[in-house]
Formats: sequence, structure tokens, C-alpha cells
Amino acid sequence: MSQAIEAFPESREFLADMVAGMCLDIAALSRPLRRCDLTLCGGNCCHDGVYLSSEEARVIRDLAGEMRGKLKGLGANLPKQVVVYGKWRDAASGPKTATKPASMRDKVGDYPKHFPETNCVFLLDDARCALQVMATKEEKHPWTYKPLTCWLHPLSITSGPNHKPLLTLYSDETDPQRYPDYDGFVCRTHCGRLQEAGEPAWQVLRWEIETLGEIGGRDLIAEIEAETTRT
Repeated sequence: MSQAIEAFPESREFLADMVAGMCLDIAALSRPLRRCDLTLCGGNCCHDGVYLSSEEARVIRDLAGEMRGKLKGLGANLPKQVVVYGKWRDAASGPKTATKPASMRDKVGDYPKHFPETNCVFLLDDARCALQVMATKEEKHPWTYKPLTCWLHPLSITSGPNHKPLLTLYSDETDPQRYPDYDGFVCRTHCGRLQEAGEPAWQVLRWEIETLGEIGGRDLIAEIEAETTRT
């Protein structure tokens, strides 16, 4: 089994159960994408930090306390509080990673106008995630310490038919964070945008989907291939 998010055993167990009974949105997973280039996107998916489960919040607080010197050596100058309480409209609330000011419009030419100029405190200047870099340097799985929402992006697990979990990829039409005054999140990040000349999302995001399958005991790529062949 994949060692991804092994620092979060409760989350792994919950995710394994979810994936075991999960449906696949084949049409959405076939939408053309391109793997993002951090030198171009600046890690814009990390602009507002990430909402965390209670376990993720606890582990990341402890990790930042124990590994603060090591993280600083990687370039992450962390504030005293790395996890704060957040609320975004009526869509999300609870613990999330703290943010810091960032000149994203100077750094990223097509930075979405409705995204604030902030970054997660764990985002390094070169747009890599300090939690992932640290795990790699420790010769662990890159996503050992990384929250689920972060490594899964731009994929989402939502409620599907008969209230079963559904693995999907939000689009301009389905992004739940599109409002008259806020033009979406997933569908506006570099790695979630429609790319007409790209490859099917399930191929571009093969590593993420394979990892989900390994955690849940399924060969999701084989299932997707079988479905796309039939259609």
C-alpha cells in the first residue's frame, strides 16, 4: 500500500473506506488538462492555504513545532501559528493553514483577478511545498505530511449518485466555488483549467489516481481505461 499521508492514520483509514465504494466521473476525468509548471503558476492553488481535518491540523501544528528549524532551513519562515481558524462564505470553515502576503500578480502573469495575493505559509519561494520537500529529503513518500486536499488537487471527492463518494474534476460548469463576484477555484488554477490541447485528466493525474487506488485497494486506472474503451 502507498505510504502517502502516513502521518495521518485516521485520514488514511477514512479515505480507504471512501475509495473502496467510490464512483468515478469518467466524463469529468477525461477533460483535457496539462500538468502545471510551478515556474509559471507560482503555486497559485496554494494562495489561500488549505482547510484541514482535525487530525491534519493537530499533526501539522506538532510537526511545525518539532521541525521548525528544519523547515526554516528549506526556506519556510513560519509564523507562530501555522494553523488558524478560517471561514469562506458558507462553503467552508474550520482549521486551515495560515497565509502570508505574496506579490502573486507580479510573479504570475495570468494570476486570476479574484484570487487574493496571499500564499500558504508552507509554500516556498520557488512554489514548492515545504511539507513535501521535507518528506522527500527524509526519503519518505512525498505526500507523507501533505494534507489530502493538497495532493489530490485539482481532483475532488464529492457526493455522487445515491450519495456515494464520487471522484470528479470540477469544470467551469460544475465548480462549486463560482459566484457572481468570485469566478471559481479549481477551474481557474493552472492545473485545473481546461486545456484543449492537453491530455485526458486521468492520464495527467495518473499518480494521484493510482495513489488513491492503492490506499483504497482498487486499480482505479484500470477501471477508467476499461470504461473509456467501452465508450
